Amino acid sequence: MSDHIYESDAIASVRQRLAVAEAEQLSEYTCMGRRFVVHPDVFPPTHFQSTGLFTQHLPYPSGGAFLEIGCGAGVTAVTAALSGCRPVVASDISEAAVQNTRANAALHGVEDIVSARHGDLFDVLNPGERFDAIFWNSNFVFVPEDYVFDKTILHAFCDAGYAAHRRFLREAPNYLAPGGRLLIGFSSQGDDSALTALLAEYGYTSTTVASAFGQGVGAHRYDILQLLPGAPGDATRTA
Repeated sequence: MSDHIYESDAIASVRQRLAVAEAEQLSEYTCMGRRFVVHPDVFPPTHFQSTGLFTQHLPYPSGGAFLEIGCGAGVTAVTAALSGCRPVVASDISEAAVQNTRANAALHGVEDIVSARHGDLFDVLNPGERFDAIFWNSNFVFVPEDYVFDKTILHAFCDAGYAAHRRFLREAPNYLAPGGRLLIGFSSQGDDSALTALLAEYGYTSTTVASAFGQGVGAHRYDILQLLPGAPGDATRTA
C-alpha cells in the first residue's frame, strides 16, 4: 500500500473524527461502567474506539507491574490499577495527557498506584524498572518520513516512517520482567506489511491475543498483538 493511500484514506478519517471531537468538546467518557474525564488537546476516546476496545480486552497481570506507553487520558492505565496491577506506570509525550491521566487516577482513587510520567516511549523509566506487561496503543497510521504534521495531536495517530514502532521494537525487551508480555494495539488502519517487515527485522514472533471490530459505518478492526522476541530476520504472525 502506498503513502498516498494512507494520506487520502486513513489520515482523512482521523482528521474528520478529530474535527467532530473538537466541535463537540465532550469532557467525559465511560468505559466498562466507569466514568473518566477527558481534557482538551488529549487523544479523545470519546470519538476513537481503540481505547475502549483495547482496555476491555487486555490481559492485565493482576499483582504484576504494568507499563502503558502513550497513556492519553489514562483510561487503560487506571483500569490496569483497578484490575489489580501493581505498580502501574503510564507515559506520554504530551504533558496534557499526563495531567489527564493523573486526574483520572485521582478520580478513581489509584493515584498512589499509577505513576504518570511525561516523556517519549521508554525515556521516562528509572534504572532497573521492569514490567510484567508492557502495552502500547500504537500510533498505527503510517505516513511518509517527510510528512508534515500541521497539528500536534496527529502524532497520537500517525507515525512517520514507523520510526516510533522501530524504536519500540528495539528497546521494549530491555524493560520486560522474566516471563513478561509485550503487547501492542494495532488496527486495520495500520500498515500491516510494514509492521510485519519490522517484526522480521527485529526477530519477533507475534500472536493475536484479542481482536474486535468497532461500531458504525466503515468500522475498523482492532487487534492486540503479543510480541515474542526471537532471532532477527525471522517473524511469523498467527491468529
